[in-house]
Amino acid sequence: MTDLARLKTDAPVVADDGTDRRADGRVDRRVEGRKGIPSAKRPWTNSRFWLLQLVVLALALVRLAVTLAFHLDSNGLVLVMSTIALFVIPVVVASLSYGLSGGGWTVAWIIVLTIPRFSEAASHDRTAALWVETLQIVVLAVLALLIGQRVSAETRLRDQADIARQARLRAELLYQEMFESNRSPILIVDADGYVIESNPSAERAFAARPGAADESPPDSDQSIRRRLVDVVGPDAAALVLTLLVSHDGPVRSSDNASDLPVHELGSVESGERVPPVAFEIEGRPVLLRPTATLVGSSGSDRRMQIIFEDVTAETRRHDLMEAYAGQVVLGQEEERRHIAQELHDGPLQTLIHLCRQIDSLDRASGAVGASPPSLATMRTTVEETVAELRSIARGLRPSILDDLGLVASINQVLNEATERQGFAGTFNVEGTIRRLPADVELALFRIAQEAITNVERHAEASRVTVSLEFADSGTRLTVEDDGIGIDRSQIQGGGDDGHSLGLPGMSERARLIGGRLQIGSEVGKGTTISAWAPDVVSEGH
Repeated sequence: MTDLARLKTDAPVVADDGTDRRADGRVDRRVEGRKGIPSAKRPWTNSRFWLLQLVVLALALVRLAVTLAFHLDSNGLVLVMSTIALFVIPVVVASLSYGLSGGGWTVAWIIVLTIPRFSEAASHDRTAALWVETLQIVVLAVLALLIGQRVSAETRLRDQADIARQARLRAELLYQEMFESNRSPILIVDADGYVIESNPSAERAFAARPGAADESPPDSDQSIRRRLVDVVGPDAAALVLTLLVSHDGPVRSSDNASDLPVHELGSVESGERVPPVAFEIEGRPVLLRPTATLVGSSGSDRRMQIIFEDVTAETRRHDLMEAYAGQVVLGQEEERRHIAQELHDGPLQTLIHLCRQIDSLDRASGAVGASPPSLATMRTTVEETVAELRSIARGLRPSILDDLGLVASINQVLNEATERQGFAGTFNVEGTIRRLPADVELALFRIAQEAITNVERHAEASRVTVSLEFADSGTRLTVEDDGIGIDRSQIQGGGDDGHSLGLPGMSERARLIGGRLQIGSEVGKGTTISAWAPDVVSEGH
């Protein structure tokens, strides 16, 4: 059992009654009374202190009884010196047990008990007896002061040391609990590259790694140490062990955790983040990025804490966004080429033809008997050019979206698709129709346009239903078809085809307006794409 694991059984925990209880329920008497005022400063709360005062009273009564019984002379040496002889031991015991306060209260009690002796000596004018009695009281007081101060000082130091020790134990116990409950795999590695501690998440994550089944579990025999390379594999071990062998700066040990030098792998050495390493956990591929924190001296005391952060979703999203960005650039270039080709083959040729007709009209006006082209023919040519330019402009951004809004523009896209492909199209609107912010309308329109285009190109559907629901908090767009569906791997991981790259594009458009996109599909049973967008776009998007 390691030191940190042993803390869970041995470390005391502060109970509601002020005492410290161990994890197994036992009371730690060594720290009893340390909450609030230490017990040495309030001896009257301890029954043994009062028992000691009863002993002092008993000694005084015994002295009085002996004096009366044997008719002893009060001026005798035995009675005169009896005060220090009888009470020196109780004063020393009280001072040693309860410090300055215990010794002081005992001396005060002795003074009260010797008042009759002072009165008797004063009434018989025995000055010498008064001075001897006073001197004995002074000696007892000085003795209590010297011993009590020393004991009180040692008690305070001991209490402070115990409180500091308890605080450190609690901090280490808290660290152990955080270490064991952390969902990220964490390993503690020594200077020789052996794993000396691992949390349950690490045991679950790396237990299924090929070759790990032949190793002994850490709880079976602590004398069998596991190498880091055997636990996480050569790729991850090479990343984290580089810090142990390549760090040239001095590393100092310290008892204070705040003074421990910390070096993070990938940030101190290179300024770049460590690349993730592929693992297979519970039958699924996972990408873990190791982050190492190095503490300790440059010798055998050096330790490294390695946290493996799950960056699978982050890496997949990054890869999809890179692919989407590349596809967008290619799409822009393709769109420019397409527009240039459309303008060259359509309106430009028509305008050239119109110019030639004008030239023919000009020449015919000067030639007798020539038949110039009619103005109606020229007007038809101009109208065809206008129609072609409008078609190109509508492909770039439909003016109906700005003029009539989201409902009309999506309905137009659906109607045009049904005319081209021949499938049955249904458009449903729920709620009170209202205009949305321009960014929201454009994003929802592009999502609907992309979804309907995907149906045309890939779905082989016979029915498409588009629904637009206007709710109080936002707007929901749903495009559903009965086509061949999408494979789940294309939905989750993307692919090289235009269909799969269009999905992260729609998701990114929804994210940019603070919304979300959900895709449900099963091969052979169609696809449902649902996008929700708030009515107000926050500044963070």
